[in-house]
Amino acid sequence: MIFAPESYSSRRDTLAFVVCLVLAVAARMSPPVIQDAVAAGITRTVLAPFLFVQRQAEVVRASRGRYVQQAAARDSTLLLALQTSGLKQENEELRRILGLSSRLRSRHVSAEVLHQALPTSGLMVVLSAGRDDGVRAAAPVVAPGGLVGVVQRASAHHSVALLWTHPDFRVSGMALNGSVFGIVAPRGSEGPGTPMLELRGVPYQQDVPPGTVIYTSGQGGGQGVYPRGIPIGTIVAVGEEEVGWSRTYVVRPAVHPASISHVVVLVGPAVDLREAFSDTVIGS
Repeated sequence: MIFAPESYSSRRDTLAFVVCLVLAVAARMSPPVIQDAVAAGITRTVLAPFLFVQRQAEVVRASRGRYVQQAAARDSTLLLALQTSGLKQENEELRRILGLSSRLRSRHVSAEVLHQALPTSGLMVVLSAGRDDGVRAAAPVVAPGGLVGVVQRASAHHSVALLWTHPDFRVSGMALNGSVFGIVAPRGSEGPGTPMLELRGVPYQQDVPPGTVIYTSGQGGGQGVYPRGIPIGTIVAVGEEEVGWSRTYVVRPAVHPASISHVVVLVGPAVDLREAFSDTVIGS
């Protein structure tokens, strides 16, 4: 007699079920010692691969948890270090501002440079002092390193300062001993990307050596009279010659506006400020 495949499969399943049932009853009825031995054998053989996979999964979960904790701790440490570094820099700048304020003999107002995300951010800044603090248009803006710019307009509580990077910025400059005079302006017309200034209109026969510090002359400029003696920058090279009559010199600025967060606005009568900036070292 030939059995159909379906009938054979059904009989095989029934036989397997009966065998499992008999083994289950036998295991249930057997003494505890035998039950433990059978369980241990099954654990070592049939269940061993599954238990190994389970242990590995637990190890991976534990490792991932430790990694997440370590990454969070590392990020927190890095953030704290950055915040601490920023606070140290700000505190140092505030100390320098206080030092400059103590040396200034003219009336002045300290102000914070307010952050702004505008296309003109590299050319102009908003300050936290305004008319109520005595700030007026054409008031010079300085930092401990030297000249930053000039106030263009002021409201009751804020003011807008035009930086030396602005293409319209001009100031009369001189060497410390008064032997060289000229007009200082941004070099080129790149706006915020202009890294240098230039001293224009120096007579051709006058040679200004590199390293000469240029100060405001107090003789006036495009935005009003700047007090005498504010550092503008340092001569670093000879620029273009103007038809044989005068020379232009490249000037490295004393202050980069992007690096400052606090400034001083000069609101009193113009006085000679060379002593106030006598200990200023113009950075390289």
